[in-house]
Amino acid sequence: MVLKGATLATGNTRERIVETAIALFNERGTHAVSTNHIAEALGISPGNLYYHFRNKEEIILAGYEKALVDFDAIWVDARLAAPSPEAMFGLMEGTFEVEWRYRFFQREAPALVQADPRLAERYRTVQRQRLALLRALVDGWVAAGVLAPMDENQRDDLATATYVLGESWVGWLEATGAGNDQHEFRRGVRLMREIVRPHLKSRAVGDSGE
Repeated sequence: MVLKGATLATGNTRERIVETAIALFNERGTHAVSTNHIAEALGISPGNLYYHFRNKEEIILAGYEKALVDFDAIWVDARLAAPSPEAMFGLMEGTFEVEWRYRFFQREAPALVQADPRLAERYRTVQRQRLALLRALVDGWVAAGVLAPMDENQRDDLATATYVLGESWVGWLEATGAGNDQHEFRRGVRLMREIVRPHLKSRAVGDSGE
């Protein structure tokens, strides 16, 4: 819970606004949080907040951009790592950790994207890029013998299935009343492993499950 007057250890006012907003959005949902709520939780005036952001939509967009920075760190590591089951499952784990950190966006993405054309354009571009990157990683894992040989359609399907699960899992939890249950959230990692498991060339390494 974000307390009135709470301060964050690092970052300037703009960054603190974004981090406070993310915490409130995660807790209450974006629909229940106004710019006044964010300013009050941070202990600043609404005017100070509006100096940095014109409206809540800009704060949401900034929160999404912050999430992308964290996602990019995970995905860059996956691209640089030698192909292995550990690297593959590490990407899954890291992705879900970031999604939990920014779960408000994961559970509300369709509505948020529909409400803001700027966010929609950015989101759709990122989705295309990230799915293409995952597809390239699947190619690399097949070539390295981490995954069993697959034809083009099978590789496309595996990349799409795992990606869509990661993108939609938080929304499904929210719809079933378990949106803030971290234990249920972690189940998504296990499900993703189950999708990949039949395609592992060798199950002796990195497939211990949870």
